[in-house]
Amino acid sequence: MRWLRRTGVALALLASGCQGSGPPAAVAVRTSGCPRCGGVTRVGALPKGDLDECSGVVAGAAHADALYLHNDSGDGPRFFALGLDGAPRGELDVAGATAVDWEGVARGPCGAGGGSCLFFADIGDNDRERDGYALYEVREPDALGGARRALSAEVISLAYPDGSNNAETLLVHPVTGAFTVVTKVKKNKDSARIYELSARPAAGQPATFAAAGSIKAPVGKPQFTGGDVRPDGAGVLLRTYSHVFFYPMAPEQTVAQALAGLPCEMPAADEDQGEAIAWVPGGWDYVTIGEGDEAPIHRVSCQAP
Repeated sequence: MRWLRRTGVALALLASGCQGSGPPAAVAVRTSGCPRCGGVTRVGALPKGDLDECSGVVAGAAHADALYLHNDSGDGPRFFALGLDGAPRGELDVAGATAVDWEGVARGPCGAGGGSCLFFADIGDNDRERDGYALYEVREPDALGGARRALSAEVISLAYPDGSNNAETLLVHPVTGAFTVVTKVKKNKDSARIYELSARPAAGQPATFAAAGSIKAPVGKPQFTGGDVRPDGAGVLLRTYSHVFFYPMAPEQTVAQALAGLPCEMPAADEDQGEAIAWVPGGWDYVTIGEGDEAPIHRVSCQAP
């Protein structure tokens, strides 16, 4: 297993993509205020079976020892509950949903009635040709295990202000419930776009994201493939195929404002098509998972900055 630990790196140079335009631009990362982390540890693996193309993961609140995961495009509207070591805890369908290209899941406050909800993001669009996208809001299950069953969902229909976009990263603010999406770039020199929806629409009404800036990965692969906001709102994890970054967030900031700051570079596992990342409740640890049959579950143990 190869892993990277670069929290003390000060500058990473990226090629400018322009010939004859001088030295490459410098993109800074933080050298202070970063979590103190150990190395990457394999703590388990996905169970053999249908969960073979993991595209999103988030930890539970009602069940702090559970992870919720879903497959990439090609699967139906369902998700899986696993233990932190990958032990199966249940399989659940999302009633009334469709799954064109589910690319992320996040946890946040429910829109009505309080409690903890899961938000499954049907926001993938590799060909950038879709007219609309959707989030499916599902209340976190009260109990896990038992026979496969279906849970009802609230549908939030979404559009972008500038047409079609491909995205794999959904972030939900744990206090305000605002939704943030980071797009996936096609070319290395491009910046990913950030869009936010600060208030959810009335039931049954569509909503349009607002443009909220842009972002580039400081080093490594340029495509952002997943992320998670800390349950206490103290920061945001973003991952690419090669790296993990932590963006500190102040209580008064939106997620987009936090992503405009300098990130810390965090330990990252060497994973095949790594798209899933989630905070582990109760501390500063996080898990990452790649795609593939019986893909490893990697965990990084960290302490607060």
